[in-house]
Amino acid sequence: MFYILFYKIVSLLQIKLINLKKYRMKKMYFYFKIVVAVAISLTVLTSSASAQLYINEFMASNDGAFPGPQGDNPDWIEIYNAGAEAVMLGGYYLSDKLDDPEAMYQIPSTYPDSVTVEPGGFILFYANDDTAWSVLNTNFKLSGGGENVGLWNSSMEVVDQITYEEQTTDVSYGRYPDGTDDWFFMTNYTPGAANQSPAPADVVLFINEFMASNDFAFPGPQGDHPDWIEIYNAGMEAVMLGGYYLSDKLDEPESMYQIPSTYPDSVTVGPGEFILFYANDDTAWSVLNTNFKLSGGGEHVGLWSPEQVFLDSITYGPQIADTSYGRYQDGTDNWYMMADYTPGASNTNPNVGPADVMLYINEFMASNDFAYPGPQGDHPDWIEIYNAGDEAVMLGGYYLSDKLDVPEDMYQIPSTYPDSVTVEAGGFIVFYANDDTAWSVLNTNFKLSGGGEHVGLWSPEQVLLDSITYGPQIADTSYGRFPDGSQFWYMMPDFTPGEANRYVDAVNELEMNASLKQNYPNPFSSFTNIEFNLNEPDHITITVYTISGSIVSVLADQHYNTGNHSIQWSASELPSGYYLYSIQTSTGTDIKKASIIR
Repeated sequence: MFYILFYKIVSLLQIKLINLKKYRMKKMYFYFKIVVAVAISLTVLTSSASAQLYINEFMASNDGAFPGPQGDNPDWIEIYNAGAEAVMLGGYYLSDKLDDPEAMYQIPSTYPDSVTVEPGGFILFYANDDTAWSVLNTNFKLSGGGENVGLWNSSMEVVDQITYEEQTTDVSYGRYPDGTDDWFFMTNYTPGAANQSPAPADVVLFINEFMASNDFAFPGPQGDHPDWIEIYNAGMEAVMLGGYYLSDKLDEPESMYQIPSTYPDSVTVGPGEFILFYANDDTAWSVLNTNFKLSGGGEHVGLWSPEQVFLDSITYGPQIADTSYGRYQDGTDNWYMMADYTPGASNTNPNVGPADVMLYINEFMASNDFAYPGPQGDHPDWIEIYNAGDEAVMLGGYYLSDKLDVPEDMYQIPSTYPDSVTVEAGGFIVFYANDDTAWSVLNTNFKLSGGGEHVGLWSPEQVLLDSITYGPQIADTSYGRFPDGSQFWYMMPDFTPGEANRYVDAVNELEMNASLKQNYPNPFSSFTNIEFNLNEPDHITITVYTISGSIVSVLADQHYNTGNHSIQWSASELPSGYYLYSIQTSTGTDIKKASIIR
């Protein structure tokens, strides 16, 4: 089109020159300049119109994945030129705000070669808010929590833009194939190069809970009381289950029920979420109804991928009416009868003991170095049981164990001395987990692991009453419920074996080789300082925990000399809330509490 227009202009000019020969050459030169100007203008417009540029890949949460030229780990944005000619991006605009022109970052044209992207090529911009470093650094950063990225030409016309959701640390988000409309999370990120086929996210699906004898417990959407099967997605991405298979027969592929994909949204289960299928042999009702029912007398349930690759199954025995059978915790290998059934939600602790018996594992210490001496003169691990009921309970015949799924290993509390193993209403009893049952009826046949494991309590019929799965513990610190019998667990430097638990904020300084000071500032947002004083040289470990006892980070693990010391704790990536930090020396442990606010 441009060449036709150019030809017409030149032809007109030739006619005018023939008819106006008397005009001087200066006049001819004037017309020639007009033609050249128009040609150049049209060339520029054509190049701008034909530029095929895409925001092709970016990383908005770069902790350690890709180092930038400044030695940091900046957010970055990759532009892909899908056109047939090189494009000099000087004068173009980049921004994380789509509706604020004055905030747009205009790419400098100071060094044209540095901001030129070749045909079929890629160019990388570092979104670290440091434009003084180079022409490839922007005046903004990207948000890992989700926002926008836009590209505009020099006339501020939109070239490309993307609005994205929360990102995964050290994982990019990009198009595949390059320049297409299909976006994927990319663990195999490729800044400045063609994107590679993104590996599909691992699908981690579990049959998590079901009810095979639903008489009156849970009404279905059809007004009946159908058997039901709950699927739990333990993966990182949503899974559309259309095309997957469910069946109560593990060895008959031809009888498997294929979940329809007619309504994808209805059969999609989000990450960490649950979806319910009704096993009432009525597929005409909805895409969530199967072509089979479950047997209350015992059978199988299986789940397969669209390729009929086996994903999960459970073979179960006779069921109790109006009681589900489920995993606790979700997705684990531990199955329990659940009177407190939770279709479509996270399973709860299956406390299915007698109604008048309300017993809880209330507090325990799994790393007792010096804190609490036992009756044998040692420092045993210990477990406290709390009776929240209205009557005393004689625990002879009950079971304790650190293995939730090995009944033969359970320790049965002796009833030889009933008074010694009776816990009064509202009272507490302590068992010593030191693997020495010969000493007394309060000593178990197992020890607890300070590195994390389980503790369970069962009735004489081996019905689970309570259990706790815990992580690494702090030496000489208990882990307990506050208030007693509640669902809230805390690290407790002020341990109370055989008594009501105290508020966890009451942290006392221990008599030891070190004194730990309260962090400052506190509360804080991103950074705080932790100071401690050593009376003698010692090896020091300073660890940060969540309030539930999970390790967040180890701030120090080395030898320190006598005197005052200070370390900085960077918590910019942590959510708001309360945290514990501890100092461990050769003589003991001290703990304090910190608060992060945003």
